[in-house]
Amino acid sequence: MADNDDRIVMFDEDCQLRIYDPEKFSEAVDLQRCATQFNEKLQQFKDMIQNHMSVVQAQGRKIENEKLRAIGMRNKVEGEAEARKRKARDLQQAIKEKQIELDRYIAEYNSILKLEGEQKQLIDKLSYTSST
Repeated sequence: MADNDDRIVMFDEDCQLRIYDPEKFSEAVDLQRCATQFNEKLQQFKDMIQNHMSVVQAQGRKIENEKLRAIGMRNKVEGEAEARKRKARDLQQAIKEKQIELDRYIAEYNSILKLEGEQKQLIDKLSYTSST
């Protein structure tokens, strides 16, 4: 109850009933005003920080989107290189198959030419023997 010792009932200059000492009351009012100003400044600071954070987050999202786009492009380029290698292998395989087919046709052609020559010789031999 030590607080009650500081309280005294009195009238101020506006003729209003006061419980506290006018000097302590004015200090309390000043303290309240300072606290209000501090809270306002704190709120402004908070708003400023939120604005900066929203800007930083927006930039972060842009950076992440660009990173994803870059990764996608890199994957596409790597995939394109792989597709080209695969296509080159397929074409080389097709060339080998066509070369084998060509070699087979050449061998068949040479065989047919040889057979034709042998048949002509046989025909000539048979024609020569039948004419004599």
